[in-house]
Amino acid sequence: MNSLLKVVTLLLLTLVLQTSVHAQADTKSPGTKNWTAEKAKEFLAKKDVDKEAVAAFLELKCVQCHAPVEERDDKPHHGRGKCETCHTNGMDHRQALLKGESGKGSIVFPKTAECTSCHKLEKKLMNWHFSVHSKAGTECRECHTIHRSTVTRSPNPAFARMDRDSTMCLKCHQDVGASLSMRSHHPVKEGGLSCVSCHDPHGGKQAVLRGKNDTCLSCHQSLRGPMVFEHAPVADDCLSCHTPHGSPNRRLMAVSQPAVCLQCHSIAQGKHGYGTGPEPGPVGSKTISGAVLRGCTNCHSAIHGSHQDPVLRR
Repeated sequence: MNSLLKVVTLLLLTLVLQTSVHAQADTKSPGTKNWTAEKAKEFLAKKDVDKEAVAAFLELKCVQCHAPVEERDDKPHHGRGKCETCHTNGMDHRQALLKGESGKGSIVFPKTAECTSCHKLEKKLMNWHFSVHSKAGTECRECHTIHRSTVTRSPNPAFARMDRDSTMCLKCHQDVGASLSMRSHHPVKEGGLSCVSCHDPHGGKQAVLRGKNDTCLSCHQSLRGPMVFEHAPVADDCLSCHTPHGSPNRRLMAVSQPAVCLQCHSIAQGKHGYGTGPEPGPVGSKTISGAVLRGCTNCHSAIHGSHQDPVLRR
């Protein structure tokens, strides 16, 4: 009987001691399991905190204060929930809070080197160092976010069907956005094409074994050569005559006809309807007919090359 009483007494004393210890811990530190943003503010407002309470604070996980990040739809998937895989210097952030500072600026956001250390095996990033973005010092976070992308479709009704990739591109490339509103343009704002349909944001022209025209001809396949009678500027570079984003001229012409042709060609005497007589006169003696100056492709319709006519008339 006496031994049973001793055992019961010891159990009761142990329970009382544990309760008192937990109560003291709760007065010193909010604890790490039930930590909330409100308790964080309450804890940081205290002036008399001991070393154990500070140590407990320094061991807290980010989501115990930043609970909304854990609860919202764009819950981070990078680092499998380990925030400090990307948000480095977390300890400096906690220590800044202990000093009474706001903590802003103490978290270092990842640079391209940190991003590529994880994404180094992705095929689309193998030519990153050749890209224009890399050479310009663009950081990954300028286009991408660690959480879910916040980019939405453009509020401009004219661009409402444009995809999110193009919307992001036009935040910097605003001159291109203006070109896409010209009378002749590629259907990016209508959703028919995306900027990344032609451009590789993570690569460069030096790293691909493709000709200048291959990007254009991947869509405009009917114009792909070789032709029996080539038009040299066409075979060399589509941009000799066309501008890719938008133009005030028809068919994305950089310069309207016939001026675009006259940059390379002269109007040959006797072949383009000089005057109204049956025979051409001396150079400069007769005027050029209006039909010649309206459009070269009225006659030279096979302007991209021909299989049967050396002067590209058919």
